[in-house]
Amino acid sequence: MARTKGSTAGMTRPAIRAAAAKLFAEDGYQAVTMRRIGAEAGLRAGALYRYFPDKENLAGDLLDEAMADRDRALDAATGDTPLGALEDFVRAYLGWHMGSGGGAGLIELVSEGLGRDARGPLIDRLNALLTNAKDAGEVRVPDTELAARALLAVLDEVAADQRLPEHRRMRIGWRFAHRLLGA
Repeated sequence: MARTKGSTAGMTRPAIRAAAAKLFAEDGYQAVTMRRIGAEAGLRAGALYRYFPDKENLAGDLLDEAMADRDRALDAATGDTPLGALEDFVRAYLGWHMGSGGGAGLIELVSEGLGRDARGPLIDRLNALLTNAKDAGEVRVPDTELAARALLAVLDEVAADQRLPEHRRMRIGWRFAHRLLGA
């Protein structure tokens, strides 16, 4: 029997994913082995491979889920005006980042380890919002893609700053965005 006593297949896959996410966050993608993930999940050697053929597949699964969670959070950013849509995006992104349970860090760690561009779709999405707001005369930026990259860097720092409560970081994030974009 490959599983530890008392486990079930329905419990094993989530345990593996949780163990991998924890270890990736603690030690980085490159330093973690399938053997360590299996041990952390309470599996005997080799049992892990019944669920995931390799570390890349497991990490890709975690990355895809974290990106889908992020994208679902951002789907609510519609706004009545282009500037309103930008504000909704900023607030949704900060809310997701601060409440993602490590998903934001996991995306960064795993996408880098896998050589995947997890930020590209996010930058494209924000670039489109900025282009609409610029065309409507609601923001003044010389380059919308560069502005998208700069804004995400600022928002990542604001979200990660634990000195302030979330509601203050939310307000500060939008104020930074507003000023950065010349709105």
